[in-house]
Amino acid sequence: MCPTWATVALAMTKEERLFLWTGVLAVVIIAGALVIARVDRWRKRQMESGDDAPTHIGSFREMFDNGELSREEYDEVLRRMAAKAGAKGKVAAPSPASPDSPPTSPENPPPAPG
Repeated sequence: MCPTWATVALAMTKEERLFLWTGVLAVVIIAGALVIARVDRWRKRQMESGDDAPTHIGSFREMFDNGELSREEYDEVLRRMAAKAGAKGKVAAPSPASPDSPPTSPENPPPAPG
């Protein structure tokens, strides 16, 4: 007849039970640390793959300035980027007449003519 866990546990001395439960506690702590480390690494990877919209807009702007994108294609890219970022309203596209002029914003309005 094979002894059960209950009979083996009852046959253990006090020191043996202490070593057993210390080992169980150590295994649980190590397993918890591994789970926390994996979750932390996953969270950091999620934060690193964040929004690179400013970088993308700059490269699309260069493509537009070089004539690789049409005005309609560039406007579509800006609309999609704005929708992805959750922006509201229409995004202003650059003027093809003056590609070297700085972009305008509500904080930096264009200079008044005259």
